[in-house]
Amino acid sequence: MKKFIKYSLYLAIVCSFYNCSNDDAKPEPVIEEPKPEPIKDPTLTIKLQADFTTERYNVVAIDPEVTIENANGAVAQYKWTLKVTGKDGVAKDSVIGDSKTLKFIAPKALSYAVDFTVTLNKLVKQASTKVTVAETGKTYTSKALSIIDYVPAPHYNNDGFEFATKAEAIENAQAILADGSLVDLGTFGGYIVTKFDHTVINAYGKRDFTVQMNTVSNASKFSPVSIMVAYDANKNGIAEDNEWYEIAGSEYYKSTTVKNYEVTYYKPDPSKTAVAGKYDWQFDKEYLKWASNKTASGFITRTKKWRRYNYYPQWLGDSYTLKGTKVNLATKDISDGEGTAFNVGTFEWGYGGIKDPSIDISWAVDGNGNKVHLPGVDFVKVYVSTFTEIGALDLVTNSFKQVEDLNFAAGK
Repeated sequence: MKKFIKYSLYLAIVCSFYNCSNDDAKPEPVIEEPKPEPIKDPTLTIKLQADFTTERYNVVAIDPEVTIENANGAVAQYKWTLKVTGKDGVAKDSVIGDSKTLKFIAPKALSYAVDFTVTLNKLVKQASTKVTVAETGKTYTSKALSIIDYVPAPHYNNDGFEFATKAEAIENAQAILADGSLVDLGTFGGYIVTKFDHTVINAYGKRDFTVQMNTVSNASKFSPVSIMVAYDANKNGIAEDNEWYEIAGSEYYKSTTVKNYEVTYYKPDPSKTAVAGKYDWQFDKEYLKWASNKTASGFITRTKKWRRYNYYPQWLGDSYTLKGTKVNLATKDISDGEGTAFNVGTFEWGYGGIKDPSIDISWAVDGNGNKVHLPGVDFVKVYVSTFTEIGALDLVTNSFKQVEDLNFAAGK
């Protein structure tokens, strides 16, 4: 038995020694880290058609093929330029676009050398093309003289215009415009749509057209007006519903501005007894009923001064609805609460009927307030976007005079 135990211990010692020897004989494997791939320099290539053709005030899309490799997250910058000779006779590069695709449009029949530059960090590549602009044989005017649509909102200036149809009202407005007189728009939502005989170019970094309204005087108070624009992309001569965009002026993004506002106006009952108000000028404080899509409702007061006037456009049936963006217009009663004298505010930029009524087409936004890029516009809609009464002075309204292309070129 003792020999067995002695033998077993001997085997255990030998096995242990053997195993340790085996462990020592096998070195730990060495794991090599993968070598990083060398960073490749970015590459950039441009393929640009050598020449394009179009006509005056017509758009041609120039869409180069730009291939970028190994950009490593860098974003390319694009710039389109052409040579413009100034009054000093010196030709200088004028920027005409900053996106990959250029929608080229020009007012004069010439051959234009257009340069395209792509910048990717320190890498710069250039390409050039030629655009030949031909004459159309047409004569153009700087003003939008054709009235496409017209619907005034309530106001005492509607008195005497008892047309049977909307078409008659538009025909009358066209005659007023041709005579150089003013077309009344009334209060909130009253609008006019005019059409140019050419596309007003969206000039890079410049104001493009102006909207002239009634001239402000000490005796009368007028509302700034909002503006919508449409580019006739399919050239069918019609402003499609999906082609309209609003000019986002200084008030557009303010918390007091209400998007998608609607007001329904109801035709007054001529046999209804007038409901006099607290003040002498309130001839009928429940004259013309209105209701909005934002749960608000009320009445437009018929003032004593205009008590014999009909505020409601007679050709529009028993009720009609006008829509738009409602903008808050600051007013202050300066007659100790008597409602006989008011100060009325104005807006900074992006509206008609203000100190500087010039408009940049680049201010256009879609229905969600996102900026859009239009090569130009063919149609302009002007509408009253405020809904304000100022006591004895009646409603704050405005009257349309004209829309004019600021960068118009009459001939070659």
